[in-house]
Amino acid sequence: MERFAKILLNISNLNPKVAMHHLIKALRPCLFVDNLCKNPVADLDELRIRVTKFMQMKEMKEFRNTTKVENVDRRNPEKERMAIVRPGSRLREHKQPKYNQYTPLM
Repeated sequence: MERFAKILLNISNLNPKVAMHHLIKALRPCLFVDNLCKNPVADLDELRIRVTKFMQMKEMKEFRNTTKVENVDRRNPEKERMAIVRPGSRLREHKQPKYNQYTPLM
């Protein structure tokens, strides 16, 4: 974005619509670009406002994902304690064969 802004300053009498068109085409396909295509912006100031909103949304999603992972990691020891086989439980460790000999499948 900074490189694009520097190039814009070097071009004299550049139409803002042309600059916006090339900026949108230069961006990688993502949710933000899809939103720009659906709801075009009028000028670069509006674009900066929308970019900051999308950046805040992305940071919030990352924060939620990291906190979710930490919460899951905290819960795992409880599940491990519950998974320990206790004496007298109905879980069978080794199942004995029902018959002494089976008919071979061919």
